[in-house]
Amino acid sequence: MSGTAELPGAAGPERTDEIPAGLPGAGDVVGGRYELRHVLGRGGMSTVHLAHDRELDRPVAVKLLVRAGDPGDVARLRDEARAAAAIDHPGVVTVHDTGTTGHTAWVVMSYVEGETLARRIGRTGPLEPQEVTRIGAAVAEALAAAHRAGVVHRDVTPGNIILRPDGSVVVTDFGIARLGDGAGRTRTGHVIGTPLYLAPEQGRGAAHLDGRADLYALACCLFTALTGRPPFTDADPLAVVVAHLRETPPRPSSLRPDVPPALEEVLLQTLAKDPDRRPRDAAALAARLRAVHGDPAPPPVGTRELPAGDGTATAAPAAPGDEAGTHALDSTLAEVENDDGAAADRRRGAGALLLVLAALLLLGAVAALLLF
Repeated sequence: MSGTAELPGAAGPERTDEIPAGLPGAGDVVGGRYELRHVLGRGGMSTVHLAHDRELDRPVAVKLLVRAGDPGDVARLRDEARAAAAIDHPGVVTVHDTGTTGHTAWVVMSYVEGETLARRIGRTGPLEPQEVTRIGAAVAEALAAAHRAGVVHRDVTPGNIILRPDGSVVVTDFGIARLGDGAGRTRTGHVIGTPLYLAPEQGRGAAHLDGRADLYALACCLFTALTGRPPFTDADPLAVVVAHLRETPPRPSSLRPDVPPALEEVLLQTLAKDPDRRPRDAAALAARLRAVHGDPAPPPVGTRELPAGDGTATAAPAAPGDEAGTHALDSTLAEVENDDGAAADRRRGAGALLLVLAALLLLGAVAALLLF
């Protein structure tokens, strides 16, 4: 597994044997059973090692804190373990164990053989549209399981998506995930997440995020896999965050003409600034992506995953842009036509009633003349 949030085209191997001072290294044993081999990767707060589980004789991945003794980082690492352990899905990395060694906390996870989506893009360039939709649907299904468990990942990037040799997909690194109301610890004043894949509400520092922030980030990942670049790029991370907040993303077809229109529509809807205009949940996005390459299965009807920390459901969104306007116009015209038809029926009914009344009056007048 990889513990880094790589960017497409990142140079250098995923393996590195440089160990920060004070941390256990190759040959050391943590937890009395996990023998460290070599470093698989590192993030801002941790280093991930390939290790051997002596008791069960299997390879595992061990994540160790870089800053030993920081209570906040220890709490965040434990949050990650709790978040991942709460999810039961083959597309989410499995947590086996957690503990402390001296001043360092650690988490033991399944070792996932394969390469990150980031490295695949860097190695091969943009992926074929059908492969992009397949990967996207698999990730969306894994996120749906996380959201049902009340977990919002909050850092879905190409570096956190592992492509296994058998074609399956695994989502990793729940290091800043939010599990319910008490977890998801962050540093005050910091925007948490990776700027290139950051939902607008995350960039604003919203106190409560639901799973639709993960959908936006996944759309950024798929945009990158399809075109070779994220929707917004700049050397200044703050400028990228501002672009997510204010700018309209380019159409994928403007960067790659062979993008299927259906796939472009799904990506642009999921990149909507307003969460209410994105797919209603991860399961709906997975269904939309599957349908792009031939799976007609519709999104679930009458169900919705509840956002973490928020027990309210959200109405299904309208698609953004010209497509949404056309759909809304068609709906409005249909309503007008229905209203006009009902009005015509009412007018015909009133006319018939007037004719009956007129006939009765005429008969009354004739009868009066005959009598007098």
